[in-house]
Amino acid sequence: MIPLHNLFIYAGIYAFVIALPGPNVIAIAARALAGGFRAAIPAALGTALGDIVLMSFSAFGLELVANTSANVFFAVKVAGVAYLLWLGYKYWTAPVTPLDTPARSAASGFFSQLAVTAGNPKGMAFFFALLPTVVDLTRLNVFGYLELVAATLILIPAITLTYAALADRARVVLASETARRRLNKGAGAIITAAALAIAVG
Repeated sequence: MIPLHNLFIYAGIYAFVIALPGPNVIAIAARALAGGFRAAIPAALGTALGDIVLMSFSAFGLELVANTSANVFFAVKVAGVAYLLWLGYKYWTAPVTPLDTPARSAASGFFSQLAVTAGNPKGMAFFFALLPTVVDLTRLNVFGYLELVAATLILIPAITLTYAALADRARVVLASETARRRLNKGAGAIITAAALAIAVG
């Protein structure tokens, strides 16, 4: 198991980084704006799984694999960016619909966030830099690894879905057709901006 003070240090730094409004947070908030709070839940889970993948590479000393598989990670990143650009276009051109219209596919939210998170080189660099300085990876056992997984599964949904709840609240306030049309276009613009931020990152 990881010493408690080390785990708290890791969780504190990790929570701070998650809370920064980067591309993942922006994309999840945009989903909540366009489709409601529930639409953001699969995206938050996809982000969490993507971070678990990156954390696992670092925790098990697979930096070499990540470096030699750069083309694979680049392909995942390109696929994620392309999907987000397509999603941004769909939101931008979406007709005005009632606010209680069922959200777009949960699977699309999950897999798009999984792709862009797992293919994000900055996320990989973060884990490669943080874990060895806080956790003694030479002594990491299955229980310690599960503690790291638990931290991811708790912190990412808690923080990103807080953003989603705030976005959803703003969405409900905007009731007119004109406001909803602007809402769709705003969500499309935000998602597109997130895709471009990932692409140039």
